[in-house]
Amino acid sequence: MNQIHTLAAEITAAVAEWLQQSEEEKGKAIQEAVNRTSLQAGIHDLLYLQVEQGEFKLSTWISDYGSAEFERPIHPLDPPITRQQAETVLIPLLAEGIGGILQAYADHPLMDYHLEVSLQLADVGILPALHKINERKRGLLLKNIQAYIAKLENHAYPTDPLESFFLARHLVDPLLFPELHSAFVLRIYELVMERNKENPAKLKEHRGNFIRAFTVWVEEEFLPAYYHQVKPKWGAVEYTLKADVDKASIDQEHLELVLQTAIMIIKYEPNYSRQRGLDLLARLQELDYAQAARVIKEGSGTLPVDAIHYKDQQLECQAHDVFSTITIRIKEECAGSYGKGLDYISNLHALGFFRSYQIKLKSSVKQAVDVPGLAKSQTHRFFANALQYEELHPKLEAYARLAMVEFEWYEDTEGEKNCMPGTYAVFGLGLTGPRYYPLVQEYMKVVDSEHQSVQAAFTAAFIHRFGVDEATLPAITACLLACEDGKFTKHGPAFETASNLQALAGILATLEPHEARHIAELVWGSTEKLEKKAKAAKGELTDGFARVRDAVNQK
Repeated sequence: MNQIHTLAAEITAAVAEWLQQSEEEKGKAIQEAVNRTSLQAGIHDLLYLQVEQGEFKLSTWISDYGSAEFERPIHPLDPPITRQQAETVLIPLLAEGIGGILQAYADHPLMDYHLEVSLQLADVGILPALHKINERKRGLLLKNIQAYIAKLENHAYPTDPLESFFLARHLVDPLLFPELHSAFVLRIYELVMERNKENPAKLKEHRGNFIRAFTVWVEEEFLPAYYHQVKPKWGAVEYTLKADVDKASIDQEHLELVLQTAIMIIKYEPNYSRQRGLDLLARLQELDYAQAARVIKEGSGTLPVDAIHYKDQQLECQAHDVFSTITIRIKEECAGSYGKGLDYISNLHALGFFRSYQIKLKSSVKQAVDVPGLAKSQTHRFFANALQYEELHPKLEAYARLAMVEFEWYEDTEGEKNCMPGTYAVFGLGLTGPRYYPLVQEYMKVVDSEHQSVQAAFTAAFIHRFGVDEATLPAITACLLACEDGKFTKHGPAFETASNLQALAGILATLEPHEARHIAELVWGSTEKLEKKAKAAKGELTDGFARVRDAVNQK
């Protein structure tokens, strides 16, 4: 029993040392951080203490990896204490000791309006040790939140993303608002969106703050109340509905906020996050929430009905913004039908429909863009069919410029056939002639070359179609920069004319050194092979190769 008292004293002393050290080393910075906004009451709301193998670690977050903020040796436990001893003896000692120390820091900006202390012991697990609420700070924070909301309602000017970072978390904090009203929370969210709509970058940041705060509430407050959770070492959390859940008694306000959170994730978060939103819809279905079933069947309901459905004598279109599908039935194969289809898709995107989507096409025509390796999908076929009508090319360009977004993908492609929205239109137009070379260059600047490779096949097709000259080199080099690899050395001789080498050297000189080397490696196999070419060059090629070599070797 003595070792438990010794351990408690050592842990308490370590916490005191960390607090004093933090105050001395970061006191001014901490005060300045808290002064940025009235919506922040303090810095820390969690102390995570770990004791194992004679080591003490203190963190202000719970994590299975990463270094702690404070570490020191501690007497090893021999023999190890049991969970019962930890709960009945050690935890009360720590609550008393650490609680007394924290009292002196209650009004210090180091501490938020509440503070949880958790202890992890080897072979015991994580135990709650202490939870202190500073009612004075809590009351002041609530007043500040109410004043901020009043200002938000009465003054139509942009707000700071830092403010929405805290505001969003406060709105779903049960210690601040024990009764959650989804209509109120979502009204505040919409107000922030309205106040910042003129600045798309800031709007995205504000929205992300709310989505992350709502998601944390869902995963830490809502789901644990109704689901058993298994957190594997790798992969997503696995949820199993608790047997004793009374579905009829679940707070409808909570269900509605979970539903809107799922819709926000699906609608606004990057494509790789969509599954999290879809999983939330599945959880809501398990809880028999009728609104979730409606959303799964009909869509989110956030887009105008006339934008979701269109029908005339030439075609019929229907979109589902949860599953990101657009169904297009072509009744009459003509430019008018595909033009209306393009207008329909572009209008959806302008209204916020996913860039990552797929087309379910009902058409008797089966065209394809002349680039090997593209997915034989219905999305591909729609754009290839539209490309047959030259009068639609300006519409296709407009669509492509709207659709091109990094980290978004057509939903019916994967692996080596993965491709960014706009790909089929850009590739098809790019192979028609010089008018669309600039579009190709813009596309290649956006494409995520780590997760997409079809641009290599397009680059080869482009060189084969138009050759290498001063007019095509800007587009070709843009393509090569977007290619991680590819078999381009067979095209090397096409670059090796005096005029092409001079033009290429001029382009390479404007690039970063690693970019210039990358292009040289794709064209000649390696910089060493380029060097050999330069040394062996004769006549009018000598100067051209020398300029290319110097551009590649720039410091």
